[in-house]
Amino acid sequence: MAKIKIKTKKKFFHPSLLIALVIILVLFLGFIFLRKYQKDNFQKKILPLAVKKVINNDKTQFTIGEIKEISGVYEFNLTVNNQKYISYISKDGKILFPSAVKLYAEKNNSPTAQTQGNQTKKLTCNDLTKTKNPNLTAYVVSQCPYGLQMQRVFKAVINEQPELEKYLSIKYIGGVENGKITSMHGDAEAQENLRQICIREEQKNLYWSYLSCYMQAGKSDECLANTGVNTSLLNSCITDKNKGLKYAQADFDSGKKFNVGGSPTLLLNDKQIVSEFDFGGRVANTIKDIVCCGSQTKEDFCQKEISKNELATSFSAVDESGGNTNQNAACGN
Repeated sequence: MAKIKIKTKKKFFHPSLLIALVIILVLFLGFIFLRKYQKDNFQKKILPLAVKKVINNDKTQFTIGEIKEISGVYEFNLTVNNQKYISYISKDGKILFPSAVKLYAEKNNSPTAQTQGNQTKKLTCNDLTKTKNPNLTAYVVSQCPYGLQMQRVFKAVINEQPELEKYLSIKYIGGVENGKITSMHGDAEAQENLRQICIREEQKNLYWSYLSCYMQAGKSDECLANTGVNTSLLNSCITDKNKGLKYAQADFDSGKKFNVGGSPTLLLNDKQIVSEFDFGGRVANTIKDIVCCGSQTKEDFCQKEISKNELATSFSAVDESGGNTNQNAACGN
């Protein structure tokens, strides 16, 4: 009688494979846990120390919100004096960027994003508020590259059309805590803001001379001496709470009324936030056009075209830029 051979299936799932899968899973979970631990540690310990070092004022209150990795750095939400900013820091915690320019917009095809984009209307001259005596105010901080650029643009307007000076003003963004002025980029900037405010208020004829010098390299002491600012009068303003801090608080209150957080921000006729990029960019001719659009009557200078040259950002020994600086960029939000 012939023997019948019964074939049995080989076991496909080998015990060693199970062990390997368990090891991979453990390593993966360990990696995720480590990344989360490192991020939490960074957010709770390293980042606050970095922000404190930049603010340089132990009495200034700040909060750090959501943090995420983006383009090789951490992006985080920072709130200082009830003003919100989006800032960046290197992963080793050694370099903090109070603001940044995104060269490529992030794509977002969600319905919400599309709706918001459709609601953003580019303003025209007809959309701007009109008044008999127009005023265009630029809100800035003194160490912001783009705030400096806007101040440089205002200076160019005044140089080309001096009659426009009475329609232009510079105000500053910041806060006052426990009798001390604060600013988004720290104490040095806050003190420079106060210095410029005091010169603007009490030595008005020297404001643009001082600013023209300061914008070259940020050397305050040299510029005070070179432009003839009365330092005794200036120091009295800075130290007298009924002068310097009072002037500064008026600026800050005005900005907060319109939720101004970015340097620079333009406010027309104390009523309407306006983007210079709706009217040609951050150049002198645009500023002239916005003033004219905000006026009920057209002055002679409205018929004259002035400079459309791009001007330098940050500190610069020359006003005009050799590159593409006409970008919709600002410090803060």
